[in-house]
Amino acid sequence: MHFVLIATHTPEICPTSNATTRDLMLKTGPDVPNLAQKAGVEIVAGPFVNREHTIVAIVQSDKVENVDRFLVESRLPHWNRVRVLPSLTMEDALTEVQAQTPIF
Repeated sequence: MHFVLIATHTPEICPTSNATTRDLMLKTGPDVPNLAQKAGVEIVAGPFVNREHTIVAIVQSDKVENVDRFLVESRLPHWNRVRVLPSLTMEDALTEVQAQTPIF
């Protein structure tokens, strides 16, 4: 299953302005692919960062518990509010829509 991870933080905790967060990010950031693999998570896209203090990644795993373990090991929740959105590919969504009976 795919999961969209959306992590947000305030400007005050951003690695560009906070030395403690910067040190944590520089320490853990390069190891993110290994942490994902160890947790049973495949990074499909990202992580992408932007000037809106938001990080977006798309990951794949057979269990949401693996995604949670990856987040804990990456320490992303230490300085972000993280939303985990279970998601479908467009092809899977179309199949699901065709299988359902419209209510209107």
